[in-house]
Amino acid sequence: MTLTPLRLDDLSWADLVDAVRSRIPAESSGRWTLHAPVDPGMTLLDLQAYLLEQQVYRLDRIPDAVVHAVLRLLGVSGPAPATAAVTVLQIVPQTPGTRLRIREGTSFSREPERGRDFCLDRDLDVLPVRVAGLSVREATGDRDRTADLAAGRPVPLAGAHGSPARVRIRLSVSGEGFPDGGTLSLLLALEQPAGPWTGSRTADGWAEGAVPDVPPPAQLNWFYGPVGDTTPLPQEVVSDGTGGLRRSGLVRLTLPATAAGSEMELVLATPAATYAAPPRLLRLSPNSVPAHHAQRVRLEESADGPVVAQLTGRPPLPGLTVVLPGAAGRLIDVAHFTLRETDDAGSGRTHDWAAVPDLAFSGPLDRVFTVDRAFGALRFGDGLAGRIPRPDVTGPGTVLRTAYRLGGGPSGNGGADPAVPAHAAEPAALLAFPALSGFARPQPQRATEEEAPPGAWVFTGGSSDTEPPGAPCTARALVPCAGGAEPETPVAARRRAATALAVVTRAVTAADHEELALSTPGVAVARAQALVGAHPSHPSRNVPGAVTTIVVPRVPRAPGDSTAPDAVPLPVPDPGALTAVRARLEAARLLGAGVFAAPPRYRPVRVRITLPADTARKQLLDAALRRFLDPLTGGDDGTGWPFGGVLRPSALLRAAERALRAAGDRTPVQSVAAALDDGPYESCGDLPLRPGELPGPVEVLVCTTPPSGAAPREVRA
Repeated sequence: MTLTPLRLDDLSWADLVDAVRSRIPAESSGRWTLHAPVDPGMTLLDLQAYLLEQQVYRLDRIPDAVVHAVLRLLGVSGPAPATAAVTVLQIVPQTPGTRLRIREGTSFSREPERGRDFCLDRDLDVLPVRVAGLSVREATGDRDRTADLAAGRPVPLAGAHGSPARVRIRLSVSGEGFPDGGTLSLLLALEQPAGPWTGSRTADGWAEGAVPDVPPPAQLNWFYGPVGDTTPLPQEVVSDGTGGLRRSGLVRLTLPATAAGSEMELVLATPAATYAAPPRLLRLSPNSVPAHHAQRVRLEESADGPVVAQLTGRPPLPGLTVVLPGAAGRLIDVAHFTLRETDDAGSGRTHDWAAVPDLAFSGPLDRVFTVDRAFGALRFGDGLAGRIPRPDVTGPGTVLRTAYRLGGGPSGNGGADPAVPAHAAEPAALLAFPALSGFARPQPQRATEEEAPPGAWVFTGGSSDTEPPGAPCTARALVPCAGGAEPETPVAARRRAATALAVVTRAVTAADHEELALSTPGVAVARAQALVGAHPSHPSRNVPGAVTTIVVPRVPRAPGDSTAPDAVPLPVPDPGALTAVRARLEAARLLGAGVFAAPPRYRPVRVRITLPADTARKQLLDAALRRFLDPLTGGDDGTGWPFGGVLRPSALLRAAERALRAAGDRTPVQSVAAALDDGPYESCGDLPLRPGELPGPVEVLVCTTPPSGAAPREVRA
């Protein structure tokens, strides 16, 4: 049954006054006879009832400090602070062929009049380099894929599971070239797997919450040099933010000196890739750098500084507040705050102060403060919950040092910029291939082929932020600006905690193992099944305490992917993904349990369909049955063929008939038979798969009914 919520605040001011007035005669032994409002005693009772009513009102209200305490007891993080939007900017010099160096913290803005500045996360060398072409090694040799990428068609960068890969990127160097040690920052935007993707970019990418510890599916080797004469680059000069082409990211390469007018080649190769599906390249953009909607501010003040004056100009009373310069409504967080204070011996010493979500859990000696984004202020304790700051301003030198970030919030979120101005109808990917722009629109060529269109972002930094100083440049956002949010309210934190408590964190049941495998950070897992008692080293025995989780990776399954050259009909996870899944299960397993992660086991299946001789639906039936038995989209519900599911000829017959009816064909299916491995065809009985097995590869044979007196004819679809 549903319980009625308990209400403690059930007394109003009038109820309290009436209750006290009714007790006056007995409590005063009849000596208090005037109970009218003119009596001073009644005025005092009215005031006391008013104050008590305010206290009773708080009984049904949960203060923020209690919410924080409960979240801490439940092991859930407190209300999240404000976050800043992040994007990837490509820096474009206004003078083509110019070599620049943009310093960390330099700001660009799409709307400078509103102060929405994005600051670079690191130094960037803007090299006079453009991508002139792209070729990928395939079974028949190297194939030029420049036009495909320029037209927005994804380009597979590797072959089948376990095969080697080699990608050649042709670079054209203009202007003055660049000296030895120039760093090329290259954005590789890859097509992410469909469905929920729990992975995020690494530290060399651009997203928060990076997952850099997932082993890469391939060890990439980079080469650089003239076309056809490249030399390997040492591993220490390569920073791969894609995790071995597992996800989109930035690759930073420190290159040797290159003269202007050179045609160079950048090669990435691996002897044996283990991708679950070949990575598909969507965009290739040089001179790219991550940027946050956050401005770093470093502040140092002596005894006469304005912030120090706020601490010394008022008596050290509880609830002291310090407003940071320019931080009202824009304060994200405080990296550090140090203050020179007077100790018990009278000498000044510098101490670090830390930001906390709430002062209620701090002691009288704890140097802590809370961050107030709305007012851009730091709020200190009262001497009981948090220490009261007492700066030492008696001597020379620095009294206060602090570093904080300004910006953040949802105002920084927005879409990516088009590659060219809106009036020019070029594909976005032509940003990296200006030489192909003439094929996309019948307009006059630019004055110089290497000239790139200016970006929509305005440089808002100072002249000292660029080298050479004051060099004009613009920028464009290559990916949407996302991730900006206001601080989380206690109410939102309570809702998040309710959701977080329902998330599986311990591997107890088989369903827990599967849920943990599906939610492994940095790995795209489509399906999982836990086999209790299965041990990889003892396949024919039931081992107590052992649990093996079968993992099926997520690979592209769009309508055109099944016929694409890089299609993956039987997906197999790469070893790095299996390592990440097993590590997650190891951290959540029960004491004494043995957990393992394994790829799916596929069982060859042959299907034979008998149709009348005049049918022309062989390819249709072949595609329909393969889709029905697919490990990701098969089954009656379209979520993948069940692990260890039974193959029933009657179900295959219904799938074939549905495909024919959907195409408007009334051709009857006379019979369907199935076989496993090299066994005989079975047209009536069921064919069970072993636990954890999936059908594949699937071979479909279409038999046409022979004319009278003729031999049966079998056609391979």
